[in-house]
Amino acid sequence: MDLRSTLSAVADYVPGDVENVLAAASAYLPDDLEKAISGAASYIPTEISLGSTVQFMLFFAAASLMLGFMGRVFLGKRSSLNHSLSAAMGILFVYAVAIGVYTFKPWSLDALLSPLPFVRFAGEHLLVIPFQRSPLTIVCSEILSLVILAFLVNLLDTLIPRGNSALGWFFLRILTVLFAMVLHILVDWAFKTYLPNVLVTYAPTILLVILAVTLLMGLLNLVLSVVLTVVNPIFGALYTFFFSNIIGKQLSKAVFTSGIICGVVFLLGYFGCTVICVSAAALSAYIPLAVVLLLLWFLIGWAL
Repeated sequence: MDLRSTLSAVADYVPGDVENVLAAASAYLPDDLEKAISGAASYIPTEISLGSTVQFMLFFAAASLMLGFMGRVFLGKRSSLNHSLSAAMGILFVYAVAIGVYTFKPWSLDALLSPLPFVRFAGEHLLVIPFQRSPLTIVCSEILSLVILAFLVNLLDTLIPRGNSALGWFFLRILTVLFAMVLHILVDWAFKTYLPNVLVTYAPTILLVILAVTLLMGLLNLVLSVVLTVVNPIFGALYTFFFSNIIGKQLSKAVFTSGIICGVVFLLGYFGCTVICVSAAALSAYIPLAVVLLLLWFLIGWAL
């Protein structure tokens, strides 16, 4: 790990009360970042401006709606593209629920929270790990963790019905978020218990394998489905249902969903929104943001 590059990546993104936040952050960031974060208190912080936040929201909303309408026009209603966008919105609300649990600590549930991709809690702040100047090993590890979370959300979004009304859709999507958090906690526990440090050590290799498998699935899905259908229509139908719909599509959508969230993280770093206050007093200021995200989620997941 290059200590100088790590400090440079962190220096521009810490809040005003750097000493307390950095001291707390060192316990939550990856092991090879701990020493670098602990020594970064001498750097001058960057403040988050209202203008930057508004710009970020405009970019994100415009890009989401553009992709949603393109998916609706060119791929039809409820396309895989729009399912991936809907899952991305669901992941953002996973973050929102995690922030609420961390801040208000209902029934001490904050002790069960698993580290979410690209963010760490530190005191009354949420630190975003930016793409800009962050070490490659850390970025790969966070992306891999994000792909796992995206796969879980996409799988649940497919298995849980949409509902027959807008109210039913909202209720079932809330269940999706809650179940995704529970499954992510279990997966994180399993990795820490049986495969410690695998995500950090082998993240670049695993990511390459996932991308390769995703591309091969698209090719093999077409070839094998045709062959099996010719040999035996029953085998072809079973293959299409189990392989194409459940495994192949979910993995493909997970990769695309992860790309969307990576775009969000990149925009956060670009606009300097990488240190977010999550104190109880500050959360009320984020209500308009949550409403906008909820409307986007409804438009993409229900209307489109």
